[in-house]
Amino acid sequence: MPFTLDIDPVVFAIGGISIRWYGLLLVLAAVVTFRLALLEARRRGVSDAVVSDGVVWVGAAALVGGRALYIVQNELGMVGADPLHALMIWQGGLSFYGGLIAGLVALAVFARRRGLSPLLAADIAAPGVAVGQAIGHIGCLISGDSYGTVTNVPWAVIYRNPATMAPQGVPLHPTQVYEAIALGLLFLGLWAGRRALGRLGTGAVAATYLIGLSAIRFGLFFLRDEPAVFLGLKTAQWIGLGIGATGVAILVAIVIHGTSRYAINMEGTQS
Repeated sequence: MPFTLDIDPVVFAIGGISIRWYGLLLVLAAVVTFRLALLEARRRGVSDAVVSDGVVWVGAAALVGGRALYIVQNELGMVGADPLHALMIWQGGLSFYGGLIAGLVALAVFARRRGLSPLLAADIAAPGVAVGQAIGHIGCLISGDSYGTVTNVPWAVIYRNPATMAPQGVPLHPTQVYEAIALGLLFLGLWAGRRALGRLGTGAVAATYLIGLSAIRFGLFFLRDEPAVFLGLKTAQWIGLGIGATGVAILVAIVIHGTSRYAINMEGTQS
């Protein structure tokens, strides 16, 4: 039997400002991501101050990039009528890949300016980012954002609150829940295996995150009601393939570099 969801996306309002579940969960996701990044940075010998500064710059870039791509794809007309609508992130409406790409660029620039390897910085951030994204998708579930296609599976969700972004009264795939669970499992794998991956070389954790993320998003978008753009695949799936290919390329380069270095060391020890 489908689950009925009748939760108001607005938790409460203060002085005409609405505080939404989406915004609160976004804050919680940021806090959890930050704490996990601190733990991993300390293990790898990176100071708390560097992590604190990096979170501000990368977080801001991710929000701007995520909001910008979402608006370009979905709400240019609304922003044309009311430019301030572009700032209303707390209402929902962030592009996952827009935020990810902008955040990665900002992370690379920040790391270089602080004299760190961008791959090391990405390794530190990756596990926390995965679980933060999982938490954020619970906010998407409540707000009705990123909903799935109509379905008759027994665990479908039916939205009843007209303030949500999802269609009302029809059973939908709870793709937000699918993605939250998959990202949570990805986090557990990265966190438990980060030392073993680290022995492959710097960047292996981040590369594994990109590959896992790409696989999750590629599969789930078959259950999202969005038009295909080329060869039966949707825009997010093509972006995901590019991100996954990047992860594979990084991982292959790390393995080859490690193998080459091992071969050189062996040659140097021969009598």
